[in-house]
Amino acid sequence: MPPLHTPTTPDATPRPQPSTTPREPPAVRLAREYLEAHCASVVRLSTLAALTGLSAFHLVHVFRAAVGVPPYAYLVQCRARRAAALLREGHGVSAAACLAGFSDQSHLTRVFKRVLGVTPGRYARAHRRAA
Repeated sequence: MPPLHTPTTPDATPRPQPSTTPREPPAVRLAREYLEAHCASVVRLSTLAALTGLSAFHLVHVFRAAVGVPPYAYLVQCRARRAAALLREGHGVSAAACLAGFSDQSHLTRVFKRVLGVTPGRYARAHRRAA
């Protein structure tokens, strides 16, 4: 859902939004792609740092500047999106939690509600009715 208004700087010019444009640093693109591909597994910051060739501190700084959230928050969002896709495919909530990389169903429920604004059960019921 698009924002209700475009954030602006003090001089009323539109503030640039984080995106995956060609200006995205290669290390950030590499870290993002790795997180998306491995969202169901345990991903350590040291692994991402080694993969990108940056220190852990610098990677977090650059990643947050480019994407808008630190790598772990991005990983959790990836897991929530993956769980939503699994629920749309007809998987149960506990199966979706396990397959998406959450420690248990309650962890999925807390994250899912925070990220998507609705519980996984309600999301699954809504998509079953829509199909």
